[in-house]
Amino acid sequence: MSLTANILLGAPGSGKGTQAKRLVETFSLTHLSTGDILRDAVSKGTEIGLRAKAIMAEGKLVDDDTVNGLVFARLLDETSDVLFDGYPRTLQQAQALEDFLSSKGMKVGHVVLVDVPQEVLEARVVGRRLCSNNACGAIYHLETKPSKQAGVCDVCGSPLKHRSDDTSEAFQSRMGEFNSTFQPLLGFYKHRPNFRSVDGNRSPELVFESLHHVFGERA
Repeated sequence: MSLTANILLGAPGSGKGTQAKRLVETFSLTHLSTGDILRDAVSKGTEIGLRAKAIMAEGKLVDDDTVNGLVFARLLDETSDVLFDGYPRTLQQAQALEDFLSSKGMKVGHVVLVDVPQEVLEARVVGRRLCSNNACGAIYHLETKPSKQAGVCDVCGSPLKHRSDDTSEAFQSRMGEFNSTFQPLLGFYKHRPNFRSVDGNRSPELVFESLHHVFGERA
């Protein structure tokens, strides 16, 4: 099976999810977000989902083996090229993904970092609101992208929710863990010819223009 796994890197709140949705539509990719996979497991109340829920509520990251198992199972079900949004998060995950792809005749394609200053990230995260309807998935922000009616999704009319890990305290805890693992991960990819970094502290349109250019290149 020949499949290419593209990777979108960035801290929580960097805008990866928003950009990923546009990229998958433009380049006919399958969007694989570990956050969505984990939250789906949480909503179904599975054993792994309940364990992940407790970890995420504390603002911590789910362990590598659990995440890898979920991701690899999904990859085996895919037939088209994919875009990872928020995975891998650690060097161990990156190495495990590389080994898995190689063993299945797959490969890593584009690896792109959406780079945003941490103070900007915190403001983005704390004000973020999500549609409670997972099938919709619309994202809002209290200051930069408010819904027309407070607390209600413009698209489907479902209530908006504030994730328990979108508080300032949880963000600081999550960023502490993120930063401790991100530099080794970045070092794993940044000297490769298929790695790019784009400035994420701009309007979504300008960020997408940069990403569109990168993904238009041959990986």
